[in-house]
Amino acid sequence: MLASLGLSKSTVSRALNGYADVNEETRKKVINGAQEMGYKPNATAKRLASGKSRNIGIILPSSNQLFVSSAFSKVLAGVSNMLAKFDYQLIVTTVSALQDEQQVYFDFITSGLVDGLFIVRTRINDERICLLKKHHFPYVCYGFEQGYEADSFVDVDNEQAFYLLTKRQIEQGHVRIAFLDAPSNLTLSQARQQGYLKAMKEADLEIDAHWLLNAELNESGAMKMTKSLMALAHRPTSILCADDNMALGTISACEELGYAPGVDVAIAGYGDYEHSIYSKPSITTIKYDTLAVGEEMAKLMLNKLENKQFKIHNWYSTEIIVRQSDANVAVR
Repeated sequence: MLASLGLSKSTVSRALNGYADVNEETRKKVINGAQEMGYKPNATAKRLASGKSRNIGIILPSSNQLFVSSAFSKVLAGVSNMLAKFDYQLIVTTVSALQDEQQVYFDFITSGLVDGLFIVRTRINDERICLLKKHHFPYVCYGFEQGYEADSFVDVDNEQAFYLLTKRQIEQGHVRIAFLDAPSNLTLSQARQQGYLKAMKEADLEIDAHWLLNAELNESGAMKMTKSLMALAHRPTSILCADDNMALGTISACEELGYAPGVDVAIAGYGDYEHSIYSKPSITTIKYDTLAVGEEMAKLMLNKLENKQFKIHNWYSTEIIVRQSDANVAVR
């Protein structure tokens, strides 16, 4: 190959590995020659030559079910597929309750194992982001808080999503509407609560403190909260849930108490998980473009690491998928 191209070994190597000091004409000449020969560069050698790991990390809380949902799996697929097009890999790991989370992030930053990190389940005043900023380490958030820079986050418009979902219940005649929200330290929880409160206030409806509860995004937490709601003297006729796992737990609790979901109480969730359409009743839910969200996260990271010029699309809208769990409630 070297003889046929009339180039030195170092020039060919630098062209194949994308170094900026190789002019475009030479680069094309080398790439075309390599393709004709069926040459595939050694991935390890390429990473050593560039000084990059070509890995992007994401650290998940190992005990939280949100990150094994079908919706989030599709987000991860969107991220991974887009990164792969540019020879990057997504590295997924977890942090347990026994580990010091800040130390885990610091170890990743200083290890050289990854070139950037995705931050998920963003929190109010998130210490992880402060750490990454302090060390000037590339990151992209899946989530938003006031002050985030446009080149560093992607999110679903959670406030608008729960505003519209609450408004749907009001239009169906409900006035006692409960909301089982995610943990209050999460930015998504705050946004969804604002949407719920906005719709309730616009309709001049009472907002009972007993109807607005927070717990982890799982079935057991929702069951416990639902049982306390349904024991109230003025029980809600509609229960909105921060995700479909919570909606499933709410359905189970209502059935255990003798209430028929979709008949005695309206129930709705979020995420359009795989089980939502098959549960009995099927779950009215909120859907968003999971793959596109993941692809956008990857594009923002590539903008940072490769100086790409992908157009930034920070916000994604949602749609309500109407099914059986809130379709036939006779409001009393």
